[in-house]
Amino acid sequence: MSYTIIWERAASEGLKRLRARDGDAVKPLVKAINTLANDPEPTTSSKLGTTNLRRLRVGVYRATYEIDGSSIAIKILMVGSTAA
Repeated sequence: MSYTIIWERAASEGLKRLRARDGDAVKPLVKAINTLANDPEPTTSSKLGTTNLRRLRVGVYRATYEIDGSSIAIKILMVGSTAA
């Protein structure tokens, strides 16, 4: 089963800021997000509490997302970096 990736506005804007700052260095994060369509719970992600929220870690970059099984969608909620 393949999920649809939906980018929330905050995540899209966060990615835009990261690309402006770090350029092509964010490509692995984008690739990892796109692979969520086929594997929504990879080993590089972790569940956040008892919610449907998960965090995907790729190097210094992070994406927070929600798996919506009823509509077979993954909502990317936030994208950021731990680097200053």
